[in-house]
Amino acid sequence: MLTDERLAIDGGRPARTAPYGSAPRFGIEEEAAALAALRSQILWSLAGGRVRALEEDLRALYGVRHAIACSSGTAAVHAALAACGIGPGDEVVVNPITDWGSVGGILALGAIPVFCDIGLADGSLDPQAVAAALTPRTRAILLVHLHGIPARAGEIAALARARSLALVEDCAQAPWAEVDGRRVGTFGDVAAFSANDSKHVSCGEGGWILVGDDDLAARARRFCDKGYLRDAPRGGIDVVAPGLNYRLSELAAAVLRPQLARLPAAVGRRRSWAARLLAALADVDGWVPLRPAPGAEGAWWTVLGRLTGAAAAAGQERIVAALAAEGVPAGAALSPARLLYRVSALAGRARVGPCPRAEALAGTALFLPCSDAYGDLDADETAGAVRKVLAAGAR
Repeated sequence: MLTDERLAIDGGRPARTAPYGSAPRFGIEEEAAALAALRSQILWSLAGGRVRALEEDLRALYGVRHAIACSSGTAAVHAALAACGIGPGDEVVVNPITDWGSVGGILALGAIPVFCDIGLADGSLDPQAVAAALTPRTRAILLVHLHGIPARAGEIAALARARSLALVEDCAQAPWAEVDGRRVGTFGDVAAFSANDSKHVSCGEGGWILVGDDDLAARARRFCDKGYLRDAPRGGIDVVAPGLNYRLSELAAAVLRPQLARLPAAVGRRRSWAARLLAALADVDGWVPLRPAPGAEGAWWTVLGRLTGAAAAAGQERIVAALAAEGVPAGAALSPARLLYRVSALAGRARVGPCPRAEALAGTALFLPCSDAYGDLDADETAGAVRKVLAAGAR
């Protein structure tokens, strides 16, 4: 029971009494794997076997035909779009609220990002808004599963098929999420994932691509390997298409493999923690969580919601500061410049449709931390801090 209901930012006692649960990001298995890689004296993926073993793990885990390890989630998106043949002047429909890594590859290929509106229930592309944004120049849809909440992947995939468009899924924040028993990353033509340090699994920087089609997989792999054709008919190496060095190292693969094996269990713990937190906040006023649709399961990168009423009027910055004083590292910015079409690099280089729901979410978003290392006390005290701050209206 709180004995001091004054906000900590105003001199009251913080709601949280203990630090959040934690665990070493890299443990004994990762240490042994990294040491073995170093002792092998082979850290180049084309000379070793650890990257290929990681790819086999990914194929088995997701039940897909092809998996391609690469150097980052941003590289994965770039290579996925390149494999789909996206080029200068092509339009790619994309979420206006996402990491810059979702859009950088579009620009690098000379294509045009087309931003259209989202659904407030999941924060991802709204199928009707996507349909309205399509033109004869549209070549692809880049579907982001925002903050671990599965997007309306089935509907978007059906739309892409009907219009003969490529569908690339950006699953960087949503590994092991699912829709109707099907993993995100298996709905589109190509899917991109991240193993950045902030993600569910990590090797510092890394990523992977999932592909079902043989030709698409060959193009994606070649793009990540400088465009090389290493078994050219005339012998030696030929360069047959533009590409970059997006290869993952053997050392990174060694670190990532044991984490990947623990991914399903880690996401399961995140789901349990998020469920406890959301149950404790079920009747709170001032914050509405975004949730997976019925039949879907999230990966819970964070626990994302929207401020309403007096809390929204107080402003995101004030609420975030008040929660930080209570011991909760909350956040508000979901994209650079709040909405990607506001960043300086996109001036005159994007097409923007009406995005009232995206504007509303960007101006009211509040996300709470989530980790597979958190326990029941963390959930209960986080909920208590949120209740305290919202009840006070962060005044």
